[in-house]
Amino acid sequence: MSLYIKNIKKSFGAITVLDDVNIESNKMECIGIIGPNGAGKSTLFKIISGNLKQDTGNITFNDMLINKLDNEKRARLGIAQSFQKNSLFPEMTVKESLMISCSQRYKISFNFFTSLVKNKVINKEAIAVATDIGLKKYLNIKSDELSYGLQRQLELGIAIACNPELLLLDEPTAGMSPAETKEIIKLIKRLSNKYSIIIVEHDMEVIYNLADRIYVLDRGVIIFEGNPIEVKNSKLVQNTYLGIQ
Repeated sequence: MSLYIKNIKKSFGAITVLDDVNIESNKMECIGIIGPNGAGKSTLFKIISGNLKQDTGNITFNDMLINKLDNEKRARLGIAQSFQKNSLFPEMTVKESLMISCSQRYKISFNFFTSLVKNKVINKEAIAVATDIGLKKYLNIKSDELSYGLQRQLELGIAIACNPELLLLDEPTAGMSPAETKEIIKLIKRLSNKYSIIIVEHDMEVIYNLADRIYVLDRGVIIFEGNPIEVKNSKLVQNTYLGIQ
């Protein structure tokens, strides 16, 4: 798996949000993207996922130029996203939610949910994903009956059920308690052994625990790139992002 983001620029009117951004992600690598509010992180994520088009620059995924592909087509190529805010079906059980996601790789429509329930392959795969994300004992529980932390785990499960190569995680620990954060860190670490990951996160300890390499954005510009130790020790990062003089 390879993702190359080259010379990406994005403006909204007279405001430049991203300016000549270059990022690369390789197979089985966890990339962290950090920066203060307004740095351009969310805009960059939307561009990678295909929910927003850049003004200039190229995005190449597995040697394929994907500039013109929308988010659905990128998902079919192997790019899955977990959003900052829960986007679950509240009345569906964990198993049902995962079955719908699993069915996407076979192009089975969930409009025919009755037949989907009878599909032994989809059932087996949904249970396997639930086991992988620690939700096997919650298979028959509705999404809105889960705790917030378990809902975020289900979101990750829905993303990986599509069998992606690259996971885009947008603030996966937002709103979590310290205990929930520890659990999601453990889960993402396990997933990083199977998937390439790009994560946007405001909690620096989460980033330091998970990322192999970190890109620091400030006012739409990459100001630093390095491993967690290098980022921690960078005076530029400390002054610009962490507010340490």
